[in-house]
Amino acid sequence: MLRRYGELLTVFITGGLIYGGLEVICRGHTYISMGVIGGICMVILHFLNDERRQGTGLAVSVTIGWIFIVSIELFSGEILNRTLKLHIWSYNSSPLNFDGQICLVFSILWYILSFVGLLFDEFIRSKLFHNHHIPILARYHKYI
Repeated sequence: MLRRYGELLTVFITGGLIYGGLEVICRGHTYISMGVIGGICMVILHFLNDERRQGTGLAVSVTIGWIFIVSIELFSGEILNRTLKLHIWSYNSSPLNFDGQICLVFSILWYILSFVGLLFDEFIRSKLFHNHHIPILARYHKYI
C-alpha cells in the first residue's frame, strides 16, 4: 500500500514538473496551480494505464484521458480564472472556445498530450518502478 502511494506521488510530482516546465518553455512563465493540475492529469493517466493493462484499448484510454484533461481545464479555469479572477489563461480570442476556458485547438493538443502521457507513464513504470510490462512500448523498448 505504501509503495502504491509512493508511485502516485512520484507520478503526480513528475507530471506537475513536466507540465510546468512545458509552460515555462512555451509561455515564459507558469503558476503553481498549473503544476498541480498537470500532476492531477498525470495521475489520472496513470490510473487509465492500469485499466489499459487490464484490457482497455489504447484508443479508449487516450480518449478518456483527453475528456478528463479538457474537463479539468474547464473546471479549473472556471474556478481560477472566472471566480478567483487570477487570469491565468484565456481562450477568448481563440476560435471555437467555450467561456474562454477551453478551445478546439488546445483540446486537440490535449488529445495528443493524453497519448504522450500514457507513453510517459509506461516509461516511468519501467525505469522508476521496474514494472516491465510495457505493451505500448513493446516495439520501441530498445530505444529507451
